[in-house]
Amino acid sequence: MAATRAGPSGVIRVLVVSELPGARRELEQLVARDSGLLLVGTCDSLESLDGLLEESGAEVVLLGPGAESHLPEPLLLEQGVGRDRIPLIVLLDDFEGVVAARALRAGARAALPHDASPAEISAAIRGAAAGLASLPAPLVTAVLDGRTREGAGAPVDGRGRTLTPREREILMLLGEGLVNKEIGVRLGVSEHTVKTHLAAVYEKLDVSNRAEAVATGLRLGLIML
Repeated sequence: MAATRAGPSGVIRVLVVSELPGARRELEQLVARDSGLLLVGTCDSLESLDGLLEESGAEVVLLGPGAESHLPEPLLLEQGVGRDRIPLIVLLDDFEGVVAARALRAGARAALPHDASPAEISAAIRGAAAGLASLPAPLVTAVLDGRTREGAGAPVDGRGRTLTPREREILMLLGEGLVNKEIGVRLGVSEHTVKTHLAAVYEKLDVSNRAEAVATGLRLGLIML
């Protein structure tokens, strides 16, 4: 367990919690690589948060995978995490609707699958710090539809067809304003391959251009900018 209050102004102070050493290191490295974030503490359990929150001055708590069975709402709220307190972001190993809904009930501001990309996690941290919630489209759609008593259901998107991880990655880069050639360089693929993936994205989202694709992706929660 460690904490620090030193750091530049204007950055988001993040405290990482994970009982899995490997996952904890990966999240620490993710935060360290982002110039807009500052790692101010780490610990291996929610129980260890006591005292560390105030000591570190954390603005967002990032809870790593393996926490599905450790999300008791009273514990989090007593320690000042969740709901209208310090925002909590949860990465889940088991991203079934029931588990994600439990995380939300425990006060999480964002619930993401454990294999969410660094860009998605960083975006969720920034959103949480700004008072926004970040949820993948399947969970948002299921919650809005109210298909299960737990408030979440099977993964779907606007047309019942899901984007592949690569297609979502390309859509995210579109949202950053990159052209096809730049996307290809970023991903290490040919411009032709990018165009092929884009054609699939357009068809699945039922759009005809880049602006519509990004707007639809944002509305459905497929990407976070």
